[in-house]
Amino acid sequence: MSEGEDKEQEIRRRLLVLFKNHGEMVDAYVAQFGIDINMKNMHEIRTQFPGIGDTASAPVTEAIDPLQPMNLIFQFNEKALTIPQANSKGDSPLFPRTVDCPVCKKWGVSSQDLRAKSLTIANDPFLAPVYKTTGRFQEINYLLYCMTVCSGCFLASPDRKDFDVYNASTRQNQFSQLPPAVIRQLKDTIDQRKAFFERTGVGDALFNLPRNYAGAIVSYQLADVRAEIEADSKVLGAYYKRGNYWTRIALLCRQAGMDDHQALQNAAEHFKTAFTISDFPKAELEFQTLYILFNIYLYFGNQKEAMSYMNVLGKSVQELEQNGDPRNEALLHAKKWMNQTRNRWDDREYPDFWKTPGL
Repeated sequence: MSEGEDKEQEIRRRLLVLFKNHGEMVDAYVAQFGIDINMKNMHEIRTQFPGIGDTASAPVTEAIDPLQPMNLIFQFNEKALTIPQANSKGDSPLFPRTVDCPVCKKWGVSSQDLRAKSLTIANDPFLAPVYKTTGRFQEINYLLYCMTVCSGCFLASPDRKDFDVYNASTRQNQFSQLPPAVIRQLKDTIDQRKAFFERTGVGDALFNLPRNYAGAIVSYQLADVRAEIEADSKVLGAYYKRGNYWTRIALLCRQAGMDDHQALQNAAEHFKTAFTISDFPKAELEFQTLYILFNIYLYFGNQKEAMSYMNVLGKSVQELEQNGDPRNEALLHAKKWMNQTRNRWDDREYPDFWKTPGL
């Protein structure tokens, strides 16, 4: 099989998942648009097949298009507006730093890094991190601290490398890893982010650390705004990041006693886009993404769609096994996530199957 035929087969496999095994939609897509994946073209095909292969699987909130991060305004309950009490015993697991904003040039933006080996992580069913103490350090919810947000332009990221950082060892500034086109777009959209911030009603809770749940949720929404611009600029891994941001928003919603369905629906759509265009900084993250999608749709009660992602994982294992090298790194990763997916399926009737650690 030629390289071109290999690519078409791979694209057809991905499209088949996104179009829920409707081969006629895949054929129509390839006939009209070829084998270059474009989400607008996928929406066009869906309009040609009304009621088939749609992605609606969860309740939608008041937002017109909740996939646009600045459209979704959460209605926060009383618990979401409070700061949970941290365990005061032990050393602080946080390492305070300051960074500079590459967009509005604000100096001294507060940032909090997590000290190495200070906390352990127990993932929720969608691989969002729940932080636990190792004994020596205070137990905190790092999701309430981890997002660095500029109060000047509302640039938000959990990655310090997205900001300008002074390196004390080299005595030089390390400039933001964000591409110049992304920084320009972020400059041009400051007013939109400011208007979104004002609509959320969280006020100074966005900048005070620790944040309350509401402030933390909005900080992740602002990070998604940045990642959306990165996605438009074809930054590798942007859709994968967006999916992860929304699983964390879903976790924060649960911790605050709020509904998590819309957040998980957004996560699923971004993960599906990442899978469709293979938008992963590491190849093995594709298999992890299929595992998360399996869990999201099982959570929604959509066993048919959940099984479709398990089947894709199974096919990936079979295809990699045909290469004949059992030590193939991709095969090892595919088998790992296939085993975890199968275990989740087998355990789905357990009473605590959807329990979030700590809740």
